[in-house]
Amino acid sequence: MKLRCIIPFSLLAAITLLPGCNDFLKLTPDSEYSVAGAYKTENDFIQAIVGVYAQQQNLYASNSTWFRALSVRSDETRNNAPYSEGMSRFIDDATNPLLLGAWNNFYRVIALSNEVIGRIDNGSFTNETSRSNIKGEAFALRAWAYWNLGWQFGGVPLIDRVLTVEETKQVKRSSQEETFTFAERDLKEAISLLPEKWTGANSGRITRYAAKSLLARLYMFRKNFSAAKPELESVMQSGFYAMEADYRGCFADSKDNGPERVWEIQFTGGQMGEGQAFSTGLLPEGFNDKSIMPFSGYSTAMEVSQPMYDAYEPGDKRRDLSILKGWKNAQGQSDTVSKFIVKYLHYDAYTPQTQNDWAINLPVVRYTDVVMMYAEALNETGYEANGEALKILNQVRARAGLTALKVADVPDQDAFRKALMKERRVEFAFEGLRWTDLIRWGLAKETMNAFFMRPEEGNGLYAMRDHQVLFPIPFEELSRYNDLSVLWQNEGY
Repeated sequence: MKLRCIIPFSLLAAITLLPGCNDFLKLTPDSEYSVAGAYKTENDFIQAIVGVYAQQQNLYASNSTWFRALSVRSDETRNNAPYSEGMSRFIDDATNPLLLGAWNNFYRVIALSNEVIGRIDNGSFTNETSRSNIKGEAFALRAWAYWNLGWQFGGVPLIDRVLTVEETKQVKRSSQEETFTFAERDLKEAISLLPEKWTGANSGRITRYAAKSLLARLYMFRKNFSAAKPELESVMQSGFYAMEADYRGCFADSKDNGPERVWEIQFTGGQMGEGQAFSTGLLPEGFNDKSIMPFSGYSTAMEVSQPMYDAYEPGDKRRDLSILKGWKNAQGQSDTVSKFIVKYLHYDAYTPQTQNDWAINLPVVRYTDVVMMYAEALNETGYEANGEALKILNQVRARAGLTALKVADVPDQDAFRKALMKERRVEFAFEGLRWTDLIRWGLAKETMNAFFMRPEEGNGLYAMRDHQVLFPIPFEELSRYNDLSVLWQNEGY
């Protein structure tokens, strides 16, 4: 069902809440609220947090969203990605609509979270645990938005309460480190308020362990491995999570909200406007193999790069579960060379009825990422031959059908680090993590420029420059502020 909420300008624009996505989100009745009449009862705040989740969903739901852009930016896909406005070739600028859309949606998450955080203590609740949980969700979602803005754009304006347009324009950009520290504080607050687990109709809502996983990811980015370890250990020792036995199950809709899924974006089929179209956009327009997808794809399909395809070892089950090589169109014409993503096309519980009706959830954090971050943290804080880190790495490889690495294969810290980097690349392909990993490892420029030297990728025509580890601040946002002493462009743009 749809929830529409009229909010005053919290960040230069009014915000309309879009439909929810799982059973919890569908609990909300059709209603229309003004701020004067809302944010009073427990049900008001349930509806309000639905709206925050809906804004988060917008960043994943279609073939022209931020989630797609992260693969476009990396070496996972060819540099010919359509409708990327130059992002795949590093020739994009501050007018890129994908970046503007991401910036606006992240700040809508923040604005709506601020509404909840600022008003919930004065709301009327019959259940104080519910009040704490919803408040924790708002802190976690706000932190998630600031974490993403921080690593992608650098320091951003930190808005922690409901403001007017004029007040917002006075909030100066913070540094990237200040932005991360703000997100860290929010996550710690969220962890103190969130439940360990949601059940029944509430499955899919953010838990304490989802927040801990994101906090660990933030620490890993900052190279604070000793701080990441206890957060990851807490998730691993909770008893709620486990690696899916079959790699396909990590993405199949029948396994949505299962033990592999620590945090994922919720989608539901049934032609109720709560499905996603991202999966459709993975295959090209004219695609004609109904055993893979029941309808044609979109012209926005990204081609998988040859280096990405070649990164899989012989016999790795993950390759063909993630990538389709060759396809046939409706006219029977075959292409045996092009490669496309099929990772999010494993439906077995619900067959989508239309192109925007996929019920497959999309990942934020998988449990396999938790254990692999833990293995990386163990190695970075002290290499141990044949220790727990190697056991974790081999557990991941075993699921993929690969032989175990021996101590002789990873005889020291650097060798293990490289093996883990290689494993992360294929395990989390097209999950929005490759570009983040390259940046935090300090390998983005080196990797992308080697990629662009390949004949099929331009033979050196394109190149990444140092400043492009950050995206440009959207021009439209700079124009709204119209004050470079408050909001200024990133260096190099």
